[in-house]
Amino acid sequence: MISIVISSYLPHYFSALEKNIAETIGMPYEIIRIDNPGLMGICEAYNKGAAKSQYDYLLFTHEDILFKTKNWGQKLLAHLDQKQTGIIGVAGSSYVPSAPSSWTVSEKYNVVNISQGNKENNESFPIRTTKQNRNKVFAVDGVFLGIKKENYLDFKFNDHLLKGFHGYDLDFSLRVSEKLQNYVVDDILIQHFSGGNLDKKWLDSNIKVRENIQTDFQKEIDPTTEKKAFLGFLYQFFEYYPVNRKNILLTLKFYPKKLKFKDHLEIAKKYFNYIRYAGSINKKQNTKN
Repeated sequence: MISIVISSYLPHYFSALEKNIAETIGMPYEIIRIDNPGLMGICEAYNKGAAKSQYDYLLFTHEDILFKTKNWGQKLLAHLDQKQTGIIGVAGSSYVPSAPSSWTVSEKYNVVNISQGNKENNESFPIRTTKQNRNKVFAVDGVFLGIKKENYLDFKFNDHLLKGFHGYDLDFSLRVSEKLQNYVVDDILIQHFSGGNLDKKWLDSNIKVRENIQTDFQKEIDPTTEKKAFLGFLYQFFEYYPVNRKNILLTLKFYPKKLKFKDHLEIAKKYFNYIRYAGSINKKQNTKN
């Protein structure tokens, strides 16, 4: 039996999902709806929902989805009952770079089984990069987070650190992966009607997550992925923050390890250009604000 926790602010999506779950889950369940039109952060909403749950299996999910798999409830429980299993998801990544990043690190490490759409229409396209039934990952996308209640109680969502609607899934799944193994599975398919919004709030939340979790997840460092993630972080950071000594030192806290010489050189040139053109970059930011 499953307790499904949903932080809800779009009634038409919630109603459609409620009906869809009844038609597809194939086992006893409860839905715990936390009405949340900006009243609280999603970590607080999820923790409140979990506190109200009566069953031993929890699913935290967005409301703008539909389940395409019949009897998916039994499949989820079968996965969660396997030893040392942490979170079961439908999208995630098996690589965690040094720099703040979403779970979508690179195509090389991303593992996805989802039908992706958007809020403008009902069209969607399948994304399936799973190689087996259970695919080991560290980070799990927040659209679908299944976990045993006993494991959830050991970690909970970090409502002290994260007050908004970003970073909650990365923080939660990375902390769980320090003790248990997270998986993306290929036998539960959902249709999702929106993508992410990588704005300043997203960036700030992911910086907090990486400052809070400093575990070295990788046994083997991938210099190409590390360089790409760090340069992406720099680009996003200086889109919102001025180029100055304080902010340069802040970004260097996340400088990747074990890069090739040519990678160090490329990053050094990027810093040189940021410093060289700091005046125009900062002026452009002031104009935006």
